[in-house]
This record gives sequence, structure tokens and C-alpha cells, in this order.
Amino acid sequence: MRFRGVLFDFDNTLVDSAAVLPKAQQKVAELIATHIGKPQLSMEIFKVLKRAEEVLELHGVYDRDRYWHHVLAELGLGDAVDERLLRRWTRAYWEEYMKHELFPDALHMLRTLHKVCKLAIVTNTDGLPGMKRQRLEKAGILDFFEVVVIAGEGGVDPKPCPQPFRLAVKMLGLSPSECLMVGDDPVKDVAGAKAAGIYAVLFDRYGRKLLSARPDYVISRLTNVLEIVLGKHF
Repeated sequence: MRFRGVLFDFDNTLVDSAAVLPKAQQKVAELIATHIGKPQLSMEIFKVLKRAEEVLELHGVYDRDRYWHHVLAELGLGDAVDERLLRRWTRAYWEEYMKHELFPDALHMLRTLHKVCKLAIVTNTDGLPGMKRQRLEKAGILDFFEVVVIAGEGGVDPKPCPQPFRLAVKMLGLSPSECLMVGDDPVKDVAGAKAAGIYAVLFDRYGRKLLSARPDYVISRLTNVLEIVLGKHF
């Protein structure tokens, strides 16, 4: 086998996070609207929140408490909310977000790979300590992985920095050239892995990704990973 280790991103790679994201955003928008006494504005607040999340995540900000600060600032209420209330909104957001489900082909792919090579997760922090670990546990897949690196926590830089990829490879006891990274983000997953000397797979389920980096493989189904690693069709 060409690859002895396979690294995976989590959100929108193994679980369909995009399906639950709008619901999580809408939940917080409703809470904010209720807090300011204008529940009729929840849809407008949702639009502000959605835009703020897109911009802040692009800039490597993962702390949702800060997201709500930006939303409130746009509403002219930047200093009017207690930090404990922001945290309650954050927990409500993640409670809704945690309803994500595995992609239909994820479990079969992981079960098959687990028998023949070493597996790791390299995923960015959720900004709330311990939350990403809770979400991984809820997904019910941790037993498949020898290594879990939550980048952005514990002194590990977030992706696309090559550090978390190199750490995962080292913990697996392998060399970068023996490993394959599978992720949905052309920058965080593909460019980050390539900078660490690891082969990269772009998971593009709907054929919509802009190739800002050059992956070694582009796939539309997770079972395609089995074809790359094992050289067989599934």
C-alpha cells in the first residue's frame, strides 16, 4: 500500500455540518432578537450573524462569543451584554450544531480503512475548550482513530499551519510521505497538508470548490478514499 496513514478533517468531511449550521445560526439570532425585545428582527439578525461568521472564520477566529460581539456591535449594542449571556448563546449554538450526522458513506469507509492503516483526525478548534472533543464523541467514531489533533488548542496552531499535520504524523509514528490528508477545505486542509509534506485529497462532494491549492486527488465520495489507498473500487 502506498499510504500507511490517513488523516481526516471533521466538519463537512466526515459529518454534514453544513446541514445544521443555518439552524445553529438561526437559534442564536432568535435569542439575540428576544434579548433586545425585537423578536420580529430575528431574520435580519440571522443575516448579520451569517455574514459575521463567514468573515471571522476566514480570519481564523473560532470563539463564538466574539462572533456575537460583532453582531451586537452592528446592532449598536456592543457593550450591553454580559459575558455570561454570550456564553449561553454559544452553548445554544453548539447544542444545535451538534445535531450533525455522519455522511452516509463515512462509516463504511472508516471501518474498512481502520483494518489496514493508521487513522488520525486533524481538525480546528471550535473556540470553546472541549467542545470539539464532545462533538467527536457524539459522532461515535473516535474508536477508529489512533490520534486526534485539535488544532488551535493546547499550544497547537490552527490549520492551515503545517504544525498540526506534522504533529499527527509524528504521533502515528509515520513519515509525511506515507500519509494522506482528506478534507473539504482547499486552504486549511489541502494547502496545510501539502506544506507539511503530506499528500492531500480535496473532498468536493458537490463539485463546487475553488482550487486555490493543488490537491493530489479530488473526490466526490468518501469511498473514493478506499480506491486511492487500497487501489480497489467500492
